[in-house]
Amino acid sequence: MTGPRHVLVIGAQCPGLGLLDGLETAARSLHDTLVSPWAGACAETPEHGTTLLYGPGLTRETVEKEVRRAGRAAAEAGAVLVLALLGHGMAAGTRLHYMAEDSRDEDPLSAVDVGSLLGDLLDTTGLDGLVALVDTCHAGNAVPDLDSLVGGIRRGDTRLSLLMAAGADEEAYGLRFSSTVVKVLREGIAEAGEILTAEDVVLAVRKDGGALGQRAQWTGYDGAELVTTRLWLARNARHAVHARHAGHGGSLLGPLARAELALALGPLKPDVGGDTGEGCGAPVDLVDTVRHPRDLAALRDRLPELPGAARQWATGVLDALRNAGRTLALLEAWPGSDLTTALLRRTLAAVRTGPGPGDGAGPGPAEPLPDSTGTELLRDAVEHLLLRAPRAGRSRTAPLAAFLAGLARDTGVDPQDAALRAWAKDTSAVIDLNDAFARLADTTAELRLRLVVSLHSAIGDEWPETLETWLLDGGTVRHREEFPCAAQDRTGTERALFRALRWATRQAKLLEAPLRRVEIAAPAPLLATWRPEEAEIGRRLGTLYDVVLRWSDRIQPPDHLFWINDHARGILKTLDESPDGRRVDWLGEGDTRRAPDLRARLMDAPPTRAVALAHRPAQLSGLMETLLASSPILLWPDEDPEAPPAPPAVRRSVDAHWHQLPGAFSHAYRAKWSARTNGTEAPPPAPDGPGGLHHLAGLRTVWDGTEWLDFCDWFEQYAYRSDPHDTYAPHAPHDDRDWGRTAAAPPGPRHPTDREEHA
Repeated sequence: MTGPRHVLVIGAQCPGLGLLDGLETAARSLHDTLVSPWAGACAETPEHGTTLLYGPGLTRETVEKEVRRAGRAAAEAGAVLVLALLGHGMAAGTRLHYMAEDSRDEDPLSAVDVGSLLGDLLDTTGLDGLVALVDTCHAGNAVPDLDSLVGGIRRGDTRLSLLMAAGADEEAYGLRFSSTVVKVLREGIAEAGEILTAEDVVLAVRKDGGALGQRAQWTGYDGAELVTTRLWLARNARHAVHARHAGHGGSLLGPLARAELALALGPLKPDVGGDTGEGCGAPVDLVDTVRHPRDLAALRDRLPELPGAARQWATGVLDALRNAGRTLALLEAWPGSDLTTALLRRTLAAVRTGPGPGDGAGPGPAEPLPDSTGTELLRDAVEHLLLRAPRAGRSRTAPLAAFLAGLARDTGVDPQDAALRAWAKDTSAVIDLNDAFARLADTTAELRLRLVVSLHSAIGDEWPETLETWLLDGGTVRHREEFPCAAQDRTGTERALFRALRWATRQAKLLEAPLRRVEIAAPAPLLATWRPEEAEIGRRLGTLYDVVLRWSDRIQPPDHLFWINDHARGILKTLDESPDGRRVDWLGEGDTRRAPDLRARLMDAPPTRAVALAHRPAQLSGLMETLLASSPILLWPDEDPEAPPAPPAVRRSVDAHWHQLPGAFSHAYRAKWSARTNGTEAPPPAPDGPGGLHHLAGLRTVWDGTEWLDFCDWFEQYAYRSDPHDTYAPHAPHDDRDWGRTAAAPPGPRHPTDREEHA
């Protein structure tokens, strides 16, 4: 993680000393490198003010004013300020004066006193540090009075890193120092660490020889006792933080990128030697030359050797790999809370299996999701999104933008974060990122409300006399009501359910939010046979709402099952952290043939994953309580007991769409009903990929995720409170796979129930 970094690059011409050729170009080049997330990682945002100044009008007063403005803005943000001064310099004793448009030779009062200005910046409260680069004649005189800092406002609690193009008594030529610095930052330094300090860069400039004849030098000061990190100028393009992702001799690329690049460069001849015979479709040495970003540019130079269509494809691949490097740099210094393997997998799956045009949910690409972990997963996920996830008619960066937007939402990153916006600009993905955040906002609005309908008053396999309902707004109960059932049967229960939905819809309109989610909690025996999503109110209930089944015994567990909710939380945590991607224990016919044996097995060796039945047992109703107590997630085939076991395609489909479950079941059911109405069959799965979404339509599920357990915990506490109308409001947002990650609303004022309002 890195703190905020601001930048200001100034290239002022001084007509009195002669105009400098290439000054504007040098200033732009340095600025572009410093704001690149994979190099200088500095913010380039309007709220920080101008970050690049060159051309007419840069008087002494303007230069000083802009530097002080940049210093104050950085101090207010607690940021490091990277300041670069390029142009003419004049020595006056031991001091350096930066020459502006209205400066005059041998007139120090008409020029900018660099040392004094840097000293004022260093003594500005709140500034996290100052990195300054001075490319002028006599730059060695730019050092401020460091001894006086101890007696300053901050009592020396400040930091400086200063790079100077020449000695105090030397001239600098043709802006060679700053140009060589740009070269070093873009190419990286093989023997340096993950970040490049002033010392690293100055030594590399000397070694390069680009500023030969000038004694490039650096100095520093660090009196900040509570800061443990070093000041740095840029990230190192050659550091192993990039190479370690690949495991191919320091290559920048992962397996997917290597394979794609090998195919794209297939027609090209190797630079040296011949084909190595490894069968990758192109000489391996071409792919192996990519060890840092500049090597991609070298390969681009050979693209004219390819025919038209092949050249266009190869260009797209190289563009994607360039963007991959920029994205990895952003993720390595992610501005939000810590990224975890579970979060990366969940967000990647949400992008991969997210809603597609026309069908409500896309079947996902044939390419499996990466199974790597940690930092390798960062690389593999980015390559997957750029090279495998894009759909026809969409840009390559659209899935990647959706991925970053999802991570930003879940880790507290503002959509206008400077680093995120710099990435979007650098990858030409500004519109894609805006669209991704807009879709997230729409989804959040749609998922804001959920209606909980409970049949927990029912006894055994009997139907209830009353339905209890709660309308939750972002996790907070807004309304509660009971609806009597005209008859204790399925018809009576479903009619009461329809009245509850009508009531909830009216309440939703008052809250100005749509109601899309209905959670129905029922006793174990009823869950085995009832399909509430198929209840008809002119249309199937499941065509209007996403319906998920819950186990009502979790609301108030009986004495012999008091432990089930804590046990369920443990399993959900294990599933979330699963290192091998195994999330489901499938039980065959032999496992469920004898109920006593199954109960003994689950009691002696409780499962640590979801439980799924490969076939539907004839005695399923009698097994439901045992199965539901053993795991918070249960799946079983919606077929007759004589049907063959669930085929491998069904299991692959569950694995492929896991992070979208149980919501994806609603999409699958709707697709099945639509296919029946149209007299067509659902599309087959991808030939070599995971099972298609339509395979889920043959499964039933009870899904008691974290959100449901939170509600049940509240209800159990609610039952013992002196005030039975306390509002349910979780203390923190929770991740529930039922509906994606949506932040729970903060606890608000107590809301009366409808019964109180009517009293």
